[in-house]
Amino acid sequence: MCGAIGRAIDNPFVRSLMDLLNIDFDTQTDYNVRPNARLPISIGKNRVPTGVEASWWLFQTRAANGYTYDKRYKSFNTRKEKLFTHRRKDFANQRCIIPASCFYEWKGNRYRVEPVDDAIAFGGVYHKWPTDTGTPHYSCSIITLPPHPRFCHIHDKSLPLMLLPDEIEPWLDDTFHAPNYWLPTLESRIRFDLKVTPVDKKDPSLAIRDSEIIRAD
Repeated sequence: MCGAIGRAIDNPFVRSLMDLLNIDFDTQTDYNVRPNARLPISIGKNRVPTGVEASWWLFQTRAANGYTYDKRYKSFNTRKEKLFTHRRKDFANQRCIIPASCFYEWKGNRYRVEPVDDAIAFGGVYHKWPTDTGTPHYSCSIITLPPHPRFCHIHDKSLPLMLLPDEIEPWLDDTFHAPNYWLPTLESRIRFDLKVTPVDKKDPSLAIRDSEIIRAD
C-alpha cells in the first residue's frame, strides 16, 4: 500500500519532472499528502502531457458541492492484477502520472522512501467525472505491485509503481491502448536506488535514525 506521499516543490528533480509533465499551475510543498487529497497529476491529451488536479481516490460519489470519495472502496491504490481484470479499460485508456519526491510506509516505524537524486513518477490510472459546470472532475489511483524481497522489511504487502524516464512519454500516450506492452514495467523491481529513512510519525520531514540505501536491481 502507498498511503501517503510527499511533494517538495523546491526539489529541483521534482520541478524538472513537473515541467516535463506540463504541470504549470500553482501547487505547494506538502510532505504529508494523504488519500482523498487534491493533487497535481498529468494525463495524455492528443499525445501531449497535460497537468490537471485530481482527487487521490479513484472512485468518487456525488456530493452537495461536487464529488467526494466513495467510502465503499479503498481505491487510492490499484493492485497490478486488477489492471487486467476490473481496471483493464482504465489501464488501456486512462493512464496518468503522479509526481512526488517521496512516499511513506509503516512497519513498526514510519519510513520515508525517496530516490537518490531523482523524483518519483508514480504510474497510475484516472477517471474523469462530469460536472454541472462542464469542467471535469478528475480522480486517480497509484498502481501497486507485488512485494519485493529486498523491500519487505519496510513494507511486505506491495511496492508502488515508479516509472523510468523513458517510460513517461509512452505511458501518457492516449492513442496507445495495449495493456500487455506494460508487463515488463509491472514486474516488481527496485528500479533505481532508494534511500529509506525512519522519520517521526507526526512530522515526516524529521529523521529519527540514519538512512539505508536499497540498491537498484
